[in-house]
Amino acid sequence: MTVKAIIFDMDGVLIDSEPLWKQAGVEIFNAFDLPVTWADMVALTGLPSRAIVEKIYQKYHNAPVPADEMASRLNTHAIDMILKQKPLMPGVTETLEKLTALGYRLAVASASPRKLLEEITRRCDIAQYFAYLSSATELDYNKPHPQVYLHAAEQLQAAPGDCLGIEDSVIGMTAVKAASMKCVVIPDNATKTDPRWSLADAKLTSLRDINQALLEKLAAH
Repeated sequence: MTVKAIIFDMDGVLIDSEPLWKQAGVEIFNAFDLPVTWADMVALTGLPSRAIVEKIYQKYHNAPVPADEMASRLNTHAIDMILKQKPLMPGVTETLEKLTALGYRLAVASASPRKLLEEITRRCDIAQYFAYLSSATELDYNKPHPQVYLHAAEQLQAAPGDCLGIEDSVIGMTAVKAASMKCVVIPDNATKTDPRWSLADAKLTSLRDINQALLEKLAAH
């Protein structure tokens, strides 16, 4: 294979938003007397908001408001915090600049709403690097289903086998591999020893580790 296109997850890869999603979840659920903990939110990393709500309702046997309403509250609270803080991950701009200069087409494939994808890329001055922003909230299936990655590849006019997906969650990695793409994972410190990362084609510590040598190595295998 060759690597012609690189598709990035957003939360936890481009922006350090996972702690804010977890904080938002704890605050929103606690406000409705659901005793959700940080550990609860960590266990649900990578799931879309509606699925998080459903899991929490099942665990605590309580559904104080309709799931769609709670998911909307969670999204709004988290997005407000993320847009306020604009927490870009280290090395994002230089990595996107480097990959663009090397001729790779770039996209985002995220479980997050389009509003967040558009706003964070614009406000953090990285929108110009991406040919397409793929939001699974607009598709029939969310991660771990591969649809959001396949949709991004289609928009980039690239075969899935010529694409590389970059993820930070096991759920996201599952979506990339199910799309028949190469997968690079950049897990956080809390999950970096998870044995499931062995399914990835490479495990890195930073976006800065992505370079031409690595991409050529991935293409060769």
